[in-house]
Amino acid sequence: MSGKDCPIMGICGKIVIVARKEAYEIRRVILMKKRVSLSICLAFLLALLMGMTANAAASMTIATCQIVGSNVVVTAAGTVAASDDGNYYLFALQPYETAIGNRTDYCAVAPKAGTVQMTTTLDLDTAASKIYARFEIAVLSGGRYVSVSNDFYITNPEAAAKAASAPYPTATKKGLTLDARNWTDLVELGCGYTLYELDMSQFYNVGGLDYVYNGKAYSFNPVTVAQYDAIANVCAISGTNLIIAVKNTYNPATLDLYYPQARQAGYKGYAFNTAEQGGAEKIQALMHFLAERYAGTGLGTVQSWIIGNEVNNNNPWHWAGRRSVTEFSELYAKEVRMCYNAIKSANATANVYINLDQRWLWEDGTHDQYGGKKVLDAFNTAMLTTGNIDWGLSFHPHALPLTNCKFWSVPSNYRAMNLVSNNENTKMIIPTNISVMTGYMQKPQFIAPDGTFRSIIISEMLFTSSNRSYATNETIQAASMTYGYKLMAAQPLIDVVIIHRDRDAASEIAEGMACGLRNTDGTPKFSYEIFKYMDQPGSTATNFALPIIGASSWQQLGLN
Repeated sequence: MSGKDCPIMGICGKIVIVARKEAYEIRRVILMKKRVSLSICLAFLLALLMGMTANAAASMTIATCQIVGSNVVVTAAGTVAASDDGNYYLFALQPYETAIGNRTDYCAVAPKAGTVQMTTTLDLDTAASKIYARFEIAVLSGGRYVSVSNDFYITNPEAAAKAASAPYPTATKKGLTLDARNWTDLVELGCGYTLYELDMSQFYNVGGLDYVYNGKAYSFNPVTVAQYDAIANVCAISGTNLIIAVKNTYNPATLDLYYPQARQAGYKGYAFNTAEQGGAEKIQALMHFLAERYAGTGLGTVQSWIIGNEVNNNNPWHWAGRRSVTEFSELYAKEVRMCYNAIKSANATANVYINLDQRWLWEDGTHDQYGGKKVLDAFNTAMLTTGNIDWGLSFHPHALPLTNCKFWSVPSNYRAMNLVSNNENTKMIIPTNISVMTGYMQKPQFIAPDGTFRSIIISEMLFTSSNRSYATNETIQAASMTYGYKLMAAQPLIDVVIIHRDRDAASEIAEGMACGLRNTDGTPKFSYEIFKYMDQPGSTATNFALPIIGASSWQQLGLN
């Protein structure tokens, strides 16, 4: 769960420049993030590809699809298929195209052979751009072009980028959901990271700021763009790395941004339109525009992008209509890849993440809510079979239930349901068993294309200071936040830990969660002061939490 923070207007002219006292090294060192042999990854991938049945008549397996200069080079191998003329033909299909069908506009041709390399033009920044295309090899059979290969996308869109931003130097994993009214908290609290939401629909509800992309004209809401300019600017001034979580909320004026089967009011978020040309191209244009604008070229930097929110809860957080977990995950993979190519072709070093919540295997029977592990597995399979890219995982390991601030003490009614265990068959992942998720992500099938473990961030973790059902207060909130942060930060594979949120939100209070470091009126809670020190090993400021969580020292818990 997450909520939209207040928009800001005219903030740029009111910003007070605050310099950091220290400069840290450009890139954080990830302890124990060791390189895994590429041979393991490639062996797995080859086995997976050879077992594919993507096309009934498939005889060729596309193994690579890469941008080389101004071209796209596709390599494939397999059994030579029968045909009318002894040639293979390469087709480029856009995300919204389902099959070659009656098309005859192949983009490359080569004589049939057991191994083949085919080259076509990328045509970047034109109406014929292939940056989002998936490629198929076909033969001419009975006068029609028939696919004989798997689908495969470009896997290095960053090769087309004109910018490559660097993250702001930081020596902490600590971050906070931003409230623009209190942006100076980023400096005061020593945040290395902050998260802010972005609603796609708000950029297209009115026009005024013109942009041409791939030969077509678009117009964005200038007020909304100015808001994000200001957010990126304050993060640049404070030296805080900005993470943007991208979602769609319901807006009757922008229905073409939503997947066609999802155009129903009443949900908190909507799947992106990859099925129709108009909507897909509007999303491509917006994501490229934003990634280009915030690529460290003067308007600030967005180094990381999250696609969707808690998507395993299709209902209500990423509504795509009624569908199986495999269907949903394959659809989500298309969304992520389309956004990934838009972002990475603008800013080569930007990070792109998927997002899951704490429901690992738990499914309570609500239709179109899936266990996160199922989505993760199906999503990864879809990515491997169509071109492995460097996506990362953002995760929400909330307490059980969310309103239970003392996450280490699961209430008896939930404990009786056996929802939390320390193995990959756990139903829920909360802060105390986070190693289940990080361990699972070290399996060979999840290794990134460069042979390393994928980046993992905790993009939302909340602790309430008041609730009607479970005992809590400001002191308990601060203790829980400290313990939760230390558990996350101790995981070598976790790069960022975002505490949700800076200031209480009325909508969350109505649900029994006062999660802010500040009250709704802006006054600080006890957790505000503790947040400053919880990432500092050996700080005595956090020792107050020890008797609350039942420990004599942080070292006893294996924490700093």
